[in-house]
Formats: sequence, structure tokens, C-alpha cells
Amino acid sequence: MELITPDQRAAAAQTLADAFADDPLMHIIATDERKRRDVGPWFLGGALDYGMRWGEAVANEDASAVAVWLPPGETTMSPLRMMRVGLWRLPFKLGLRGAASFMSALSATEKFHKTVEGPHWYLVAVGTSPSQQGQGLGSALIEHGTAKADAAGIPCYLETATDRNIAFYSKRG
Repeated sequence: MELITPDQRAAAAQTLADAFADDPLMHIIATDERKRRDVGPWFLGGALDYGMRWGEAVANEDASAVAVWLPPGETTMSPLRMMRVGLWRLPFKLGLRGAASFMSALSATEKFHKTVEGPHWYLVAVGTSPSQQGQGLGSALIEHGTAKADAAGIPCYLETATDRNIAFYSKRG
């Protein structure tokens, strides 16, 4: 796994969009499947751009597996930085309802994130193209971040909204 290069960015954003197409958060911001397909690469590309600037965005060679990690001390996604990566377009891309729904979901998850005490790594997103799932690529991306956290003796944090994901992450510590 290597840091994502600018020429991999579009493929990496599409990978995250494909991986998150049925995620509850995506259903919150875009209830219509066509709208999710249209805004997914842009929306998740914003998270990717954030990680590329202030964290670690990593992928395999063809960017069919992608993870965005934020390091200790940088784990709160600031509104100013979100705007700097283009997420100020949120209401224009998602509509006012979608943007409000996202902000509400973000507000709810921030409460949980604030309970994490001390330095930690934050896994913002990890996704594998549906055609590549089940081959250990996602696990390798998680290992990339957890190895750094283990070496520093600090925890990792993530949010998820599905029982299936809880089982996946629990198996990987």
C-alpha cells in the first residue's frame, strides 16, 4: 500500500463511491440511487482530498482499495479545511436537504469521536471496489494504519453504521 498520487485520485474517489454506494450515510445525503451515483465520487473525493492534504490516503497499485487515515493531532476534520478541499459546494451538489442531513449526521458522530481521549489514528474511510472485495485488500489497508498506531501504543478510531462492518472491523482489532 502506498500513498495515493494525484494521477490515482479519480480512480480512488470512484472506488470509495462504489464501496459506499449502499452505506447508510450515502442514503442519508442522497435518497435517490441515481443521485448517490452522481455525487458519490465528488463527496467521497472530498474526504480523499482531505486525507491527501492532512493525513494519509493510501491505496493499492490500481486504486481499487483505498483508505483515508488522519494521524494523531489531526483527527478532527475542521470546517475550514473541509471548505479548502471543496466541500463548501455541499449544498449545491447535494441540495439543501442533503447538506442538512449530512451536517446532522456529522454532528451526531462527532459526539462519539469526542469521547476518544488522547492521541489516536482516525480511519475516515476504507473501501474496496465491489469486484475486488474478499481478497484481503481492505484488511491490508487497515493494517497499514493499525501498525503505526500499535508502534506508537495508541488506539485507532472509526465510525460505522452497519452490523456487517462492525464484525469486519472487530476481526481486525
